[in-house]
Amino acid sequence: MDKEITLKPFQRVLSGYETLSKTALSISDCSELAEKYKSLGVDGYRIGDYSGPSYLNRYLECSIKSAPMLVYKRDIFIPMVFRSANESQKLFSESSRMPGFFVLLDWLINNRPEKAIVSYRAPTETSPGKMYVDSAYVAFRLSEILDGGGFPISQFKTLEEFVVWNRIYRLIESGQIGRHSRIFDEDNPINVSELRMILQVVQLKYPETTFFI
Repeated sequence: MDKEITLKPFQRVLSGYETLSKTALSISDCSELAEKYKSLGVDGYRIGDYSGPSYLNRYLECSIKSAPMLVYKRDIFIPMVFRSANESQKLFSESSRMPGFFVLLDWLINNRPEKAIVSYRAPTETSPGKMYVDSAYVAFRLSEILDGGGFPISQFKTLEEFVVWNRIYRLIESGQIGRHSRIFDEDNPINVSELRMILQVVQLKYPETTFFI
């Protein structure tokens, strides 16, 4: 039986002159996760500092000290620091969430890095590059997918069913503006790729999900 993992108060987030109280994993829980998700690309864990505008505090500049992090694919650092919200705890109480987190993170890094990355340090001759993930945003977007759309999407059998539903709930937006614009554009490769990723994430929780695109 897996050890229960819970988020605990974390008061090492500074934004402006204000110290913020968020939630974080303990370093021992990071060790458990690093071992558990080694097959998904987690290389280990560490304690580190980072800074940048983050969903953690409404995209205001934050400085986070001594944060517990997972090391993912060698140079991607995932802070285990989150907002005090239900979607944060669900990451560790539902077995499908963390695998879905990595699927979503990979897609965001490749397609919308400005959403997924708080800061990036380019590699130099003496040190490798480092990418710090906006893990609070990824957890929020994962909740939008699974809690907002997971069950209905798992029942769809055709693309048209999704398109009709998405017109109302706007899980995917094409970025087009205008009264007759398509919310989901099936001719847009990024939209199509995002839907395939969403189906992959939803299938982790609802195995009956059909890949209709």
